[in-house]
Amino acid sequence: MPSRNQQISSSGPRVEPRLGVLDHPGSAPPTDGLPHFRAEPRPRRPQPQARHGQPTHLRWRLWVLLLLLLAACVALVAQHRDWFAWLLPTPQLDHLMDEGNRALAQGHLDAARGYYLQAEAISGENGRAQKGLNAVGVAELARARAAFATHRLSDAAQALKQARALLGGGVALQALEHELAVQRAKGAERSALLSRAQQALAVGRLDGTDGAAHFFRQLQRIDPSSAVAQHGLDQVGAALAKRAQASLGSGDLLHARKLIVELGNLQPTQAELPVLNAELAMQERAEKATIDRMLVRAAQLLAHGHATTPAHQSALSTYRHVLAMEPDDAQALAGIARVATALIVQAHAQTDAGDFLSARTLLRQAARLTPQSAELAAARARLARARQKAHRVPVGPAERRQAHELVQQARMAVAKEKFLSPPGSCAFDLYRQALALDGESRSALDGLRALPSEASAATYQQLDAGHLIRAGKLLQSYVLLAPGSQGVDQLQQRLEDAWLARANQDLEQGNRDAAREAVAQAQHLEPNDQRVQALIKGLAGG
Repeated sequence: MPSRNQQISSSGPRVEPRLGVLDHPGSAPPTDGLPHFRAEPRPRRPQPQARHGQPTHLRWRLWVLLLLLLAACVALVAQHRDWFAWLLPTPQLDHLMDEGNRALAQGHLDAARGYYLQAEAISGENGRAQKGLNAVGVAELARARAAFATHRLSDAAQALKQARALLGGGVALQALEHELAVQRAKGAERSALLSRAQQALAVGRLDGTDGAAHFFRQLQRIDPSSAVAQHGLDQVGAALAKRAQASLGSGDLLHARKLIVELGNLQPTQAELPVLNAELAMQERAEKATIDRMLVRAAQLLAHGHATTPAHQSALSTYRHVLAMEPDDAQALAGIARVATALIVQAHAQTDAGDFLSARTLLRQAARLTPQSAELAAARARLARARQKAHRVPVGPAERRQAHELVQQARMAVAKEKFLSPPGSCAFDLYRQALALDGESRSALDGLRALPSEASAATYQQLDAGHLIRAGKLLQSYVLLAPGSQGVDQLQQRLEDAWLARANQDLEQGNRDAAREAVAQAQHLEPNDQRVQALIKGLAGG
């Protein structure tokens, strides 16, 4: 098969390529034997014309894109303002932060806070400034804690106020605020106690519940380390020692003993206390010898019938003299009761003799000595019955019936241990009312005379049950119903022993307040008991 070149050469002579009009500029295009064509330029699509004042579609899209980009940048800057502030620091901000840090390091918290606040005003809620303010708040909290530890409560309160303004709160801040409130309340109480103690000391009111010693002790209980309270107690102790010495000098042993006991309770290690106790013991021995002689003399006078006469040389006046020296002297109290019994016996004799006026006078004298004696009440009922018989005044059925009802009520009162109280409805008063209606009522008279033994039995029962307060009240009834009875001393000793046992038990259990109360009860029964004094010293020393 012939090649393409061969095909071309065989079709005719070879035609050389030409450039056309470029070979002969300005001449007509030559004829080259090739087909001719004319290339026309492609017509351009007409572009829409923008109206006057309106962007094109492309420009509108660009503007939207730019606006979105700007908004994103603004949001980014707003969210990361601190970071941008770090990227773009200002000399003024750096200067304020440096000054604030320097002031904080030197402990000038007010100055540091001022610098940080200025920095925050320049940069807004800048993290650097806020961090500095938090550091100042922490330093203020530490300053408040230090002031609180040294009892500078006003400084602590001011520092806490600044810390709360900067920190806003926190567990440590709230805890310290609570402790400060508690201490301020105690401070107000301490101030009130100190004021009352100083006022009492100024007017010489040393002991008792409204005395300076009481208030200083309360102040010391609130604040054991209070030097003011200790100094106040020292002043009270010195004043008590001075008064006790004056009482010893005047022979007023009763008052001296009271003051020395108070001094021992207040300050067991007071320097003057041993000297005062020694002086008191010496004078008490001399006084006891005098009292013993007076008691013997009073008994002799009573045995010779001089119960109340002559007025200044009688058994009664002698016993009263003893009680003026020693108010709780058991022998003198029993002697007074024997004088009352002697008067009652004389009244019985006058009643039997028909001298009712003399009998009534003697019973009135006895009533001034032992007003609630069961024997006295029985003697009065006997006198009333004798007068009724003498005047031939019969007792009617209504009076007997009413007297019987009163006796039943009295027995119920005895069952409830209402021997002498409440007045009017106690067994003693009910029996007397029954005898006033029917002086011949044997049940009323027997019930009245049995009241002392009933009161004694009830006291022992309460003692065995451990109800010591109730036993003490019943013992008082027994003493009044049977003055001078030998059973009174035995019961009183039993009750004192029970209170001392309870005091020791409370001490073993660590309940010192209860132990003090128990010792006070025992001291009331027997002030001079050595066991009581030992416990008082032990409690005061603890």
